[in-house]
Amino acid sequence: MPVFWADQARAELGEDRYAEALRDPRSLDLLTWNLFQSLDTHRDPEWLAYRLQQFGGTDVSAPVRMQLWTGRDADPLLQPSRGYVAAVRERATAAGASEADIARFRDPIEVPVRMESPDVLCLVDTVMDVTDRGTAGRDRLLELIDAGIEHARRLGKSLTVAVVYEAGTTAAQELSTRINELRGGGLAEALPHQPLAAKVQLREVSWQQLVRVWESEVDYLQLPTSARPLLGHLDEVGLY
Repeated sequence: MPVFWADQARAELGEDRYAEALRDPRSLDLLTWNLFQSLDTHRDPEWLAYRLQQFGGTDVSAPVRMQLWTGRDADPLLQPSRGYVAAVRERATAAGASEADIARFRDPIEVPVRMESPDVLCLVDTVMDVTDRGTAGRDRLLELIDAGIEHARRLGKSLTVAVVYEAGTTAAQELSTRINELRGGGLAEALPHQPLAAKVQLREVSWQQLVRVWESEVDYLQLPTSARPLLGHLDEVGLY
C-alpha cells in the first residue's frame, strides 16, 4: 500500500509494527494512517468538521483536533473505569481467573483515531473483515465506551464512539447488529455502573464510504504525493 509521510508513519507505529504493516496489502494501520492523517491536513477547518460529523454527530464543529493510536502508549491515556474493572473482577473470579488475569483489564486502551472538537470527543475504532476484540476477549465496543465516558467527563464533552468496517463482510454485519442492540437503552443495561452510558452516540461508517468522501476532498488536502496510487491500490483490494 502506498504510504503518505512514510517517515512519520514509521515513527508513529514503531519499526516492527511499520514493517509488518508494509507486508500487508490491506494493512489496517496504513489505511487508517493514509486516510485520517491526510484529512487532518484539510485546508478548510469548517468544512472538515462538517465531513467528520459522520463519525462524531452533528455537534462536531471546528476546530477538530485529530490524533492516531493514542490511549495506551501515547497520551492522553484511555483507562477503564473502576466500575468496569470491578464488574470484570466479579465475573472473572467466579470463572476461576487469577489476579494476574484480572490485572490486564486495568491496562490503558489504544484507540486508532481520537477526534476532539469543542463539544464532542469522538473515538473511532477501525476494523477490516474480522471483528475486533477488546482486552482478553472482552467486548471492544463496551471497553471503548466505558473508558471514553471517563475521559469525556474530564474534558467536559459529550462522547461518540464510531466504528469503521469493510462493508459486505461478516464483521460488518456483526458490528452493525451489536451497535443496534446497544442503542435505545442497551448501553445503560450493558454498563450499569456508568450513568452517562445512555447518552453516548454510536455511529458506523464503511471504509468504502470513507474512501469516497476522502476522494471528494483530495483537492483540499495537503498531500505529499498524488492520490492516484492509493486510490488505485484501494480499488484493487476492494475498498474503492
